[in-house]
Amino acid sequence: MPHFVAVHDDPSPPLEGEHIGTTYWEDARHWMSIYADLIEFKRGILDRVRRDLVKLKPVAQRAAETDLKVIETQMEGYERRLELWSRRVWDLHGLWLDPGGRMIRHQGSEAKLTPREFQLLQFLLDHPRRYFTVKQILSQAWAEPDLFPEEVRNYIRRVRGVLVVLEIPADIVNRPGRGYSLEFREEKWRPDGREQ
Repeated sequence: MPHFVAVHDDPSPPLEGEHIGTTYWEDARHWMSIYADLIEFKRGILDRVRRDLVKLKPVAQRAAETDLKVIETQMEGYERRLELWSRRVWDLHGLWLDPGGRMIRHQGSEAKLTPREFQLLQFLLDHPRRYFTVKQILSQAWAEPDLFPEEVRNYIRRVRGVLVVLEIPADIVNRPGRGYSLEFREEKWRPDGREQ
């Protein structure tokens, strides 16, 4: 059964004007961009509060820790909305994952993946614009932390190749100190899914 068949709203509250059932990929990209910006903004606040926490008096530390929990909860909600909109973009662009056959289909082309390639791609698609270290990928994508880090890099290279061959408008990027992430390209697409 395809991975991205239906899109359902989740418990994370939408912002005013959001309509997950849109048939326009531009709307979906717009909301992805908004949530990505909100996540980065919240991440900056969290980093600043965590850095300054040790300088505060005990009473202020407790208050700041409460604020941290509120911000973390908001950020988790934004991440869920970003994942929801990412799935919607893939649906509108005609991307399908078939876990049973380990197939990926995009715009009439398809490729069969190895079990680990498929699990890695599905993991990254399920967590767009979030960065994962090699160690996190080993433990979360495959649940096999006994693999060598170089094996992760090899699978990353192989999945990147699949994205290129199928002309999927996304890249697996690597940011030093943060890890790997799947990011959509900022390209213009026509309603039929082809690049302008």
